[in-house]
Amino acid sequence: MPDLDGARPRLALALTGDQALAVQAEDALASLLDRAPLAFTVVGADRVAPAEAGADRTVDPSMLATVLAARTTTAAFLFASSPVRDHPYNLARRVASLGHLTRGRTGLVLGVADPLAAAGRVRGEGPELTRRAGAEEAHDLASATRELEQTWPYDAIVADREQRIFARGDRIRRADHQGVYSVAGPLTLPAPRDGASVVGWWANRADELEAAADVADIVIVPQGCVSGARSAVDAASGRYFADPRRRPLLFTVADVPPGTAVADVRASIAAASEADGIVLRPTGSDPSEAIGLAGRLHAGERLPTGPLRARLGLPEAADLLPDGPGVFPAPVPQP
Repeated sequence: MPDLDGARPRLALALTGDQALAVQAEDALASLLDRAPLAFTVVGADRVAPAEAGADRTVDPSMLATVLAARTTTAAFLFASSPVRDHPYNLARRVASLGHLTRGRTGLVLGVADPLAAAGRVRGEGPELTRRAGAEEAHDLASATRELEQTWPYDAIVADREQRIFARGDRIRRADHQGVYSVAGPLTLPAPRDGASVVGWWANRADELEAAADVADIVIVPQGCVSGARSAVDAASGRYFADPRRRPLLFTVADVPPGTAVADVRASIAAASEADGIVLRPTGSDPSEAIGLAGRLHAGERLPTGPLRARLGLPEAADLLPDGPGVFPAPVPQP
């Protein structure tokens, strides 16, 4: 990762559900977040990583990300998810819908487990709603979700008024995924017009790194794990990128307790020189201090704009269904 004397490192933010609720409840905080030079903000970080203190309540991260995206114009968001409760079909619908609503400013970040579900703080907790969690499950969830998002290419919508053809149904493809999850058929909405949604993985353990680096666009690891993670990321296959020579971006987490100084964050950045970016994680209830630190570290920097995949310099996603048969026959013109 480049130092602060050259190209500045990418900065991101991680918010728990309670912290995200605080941002959406205050216009000033939402505006501060929208002006901050952040590559992205993780919403619901407490759903994919252990926190110092467990929350008494939780809100679905995809709903919070939707509200925050509507309250902002440039900020990008990754909402947290895990195989504990999410199925690829529902997850793909949510991430694709959010990609349409935000013009590509959003994506998801997976975790192997959900600490809040394990603690029984998720309403509806029960064997019919929760599943075994592990790296294999998270990898398969990511892979199946990616495939589903590609079943209906955006350019299949032709909106040809003269021939009265809205979409080329013969270009809508069938996913036939068999793994931890079994998924067949297409998604019920087109892929986002600005490209495939960004997929991240918050890897808390070393045994997750190989799976995370294989399927994710962004890998997030705790402090002190950067060297091992760098090796895993560099050894990844790149098969989920259109350019297989490319590798995922590696971010590490820097906790930001109340009263943290800019010098402390600079020290965290220096200690993680092999990473591509830093995720600032406020540990208090008020995230404004961490958001302000990002502004002071990158003072005067132009705010990132455009789809998240492009602003991060990530390549296009590989076509996972190149030979997928069309689900419907070719449309017949109706002059």
